[in-house]
Amino acid sequence: MTLFTRKDQRDAKEAVATFRKAAELNRNDPYVRGSILLLPAYGQAVMTGDLHGHLKNLEKLKKYAMLNRAHARHVILHEMIHAELSTPADVDHSHELLLEAASYKCEFPDQVHFLQSNHELSQLTGYLIAKNGRIVIQDFNHAVAKAYGAGASGDVLSAINDFIASFPLAIRTENRVWLSHSLPNVHDMDEFDVGVFERELTLETLKENRTVFHLVWGRRHTQAHIDALAELLDVDVFITGHQPQETGFTHLFDRLIILASDHNHGSFLPFDLAKRHSAKDLVTNIRKFVEVV
Repeated sequence: MTLFTRKDQRDAKEAVATFRKAAELNRNDPYVRGSILLLPAYGQAVMTGDLHGHLKNLEKLKKYAMLNRAHARHVILHEMIHAELSTPADVDHSHELLLEAASYKCEFPDQVHFLQSNHELSQLTGYLIAKNGRIVIQDFNHAVAKAYGAGASGDVLSAINDFIASFPLAIRTENRVWLSHSLPNVHDMDEFDVGVFERELTLETLKENRTVFHLVWGRRHTQAHIDALAELLDVDVFITGHQPQETGFTHLFDRLIILASDHNHGSFLPFDLAKRHSAKDLVTNIRKFVEVV
């Protein structure tokens, strides 16, 4: 008795090819500088918060962005996997969003970009995350096996890891905005090495570097800490995700905007790349997914 159908086999091969191609495109992104991306001083960026498998919001984002018509617009995605499950019997379908995101990159290679996040990094490295008594990596792997069959899921998961390993650590813009999944805790600054951003990203760096870990996991910030980070990184504003926001966003410490895109009140932030901004200015640009029809 076979473990998967011919359609599963075909779908698995297509998924593997898409993830591998998207990974290659990420590594050859024309905006790569070391382990970050540097966006140009023209056009528009559209920053999201955590998506966690929310396919409906991704589809709305794509509808808003119209990348086939807006050739100088850049969409930034992160924290795409490990959906919140309502019951133990639910299946984590966030691998479907990840595949949609990879396909999006393949369709618009110079306009779709990603950021390394704690859930993607944990999936890559095997660092266990427990949510509501469940191990999210196990749920994700189980869902992939259910979708593609036990015999093909190993190849799909390997391609997913290749895709995740190709994500840059951060994005900075010529107009002094820093985009990353999060920022290091105030208590972890002694281990924060900005030199990691100047070096080419390797799998060893993702698995072993403490700056990478602190960058995607940090939550505790203060005004003085954020001001010091702004000076250290030579930027004016930070836009991140990682910290849940019931209303879709928050504005903290004059310089920090935190977005969430993983629920019905989720938000995203388009902004002009050609002029300097304050965080107060950028907050007025925040859009809700419910507004996109």
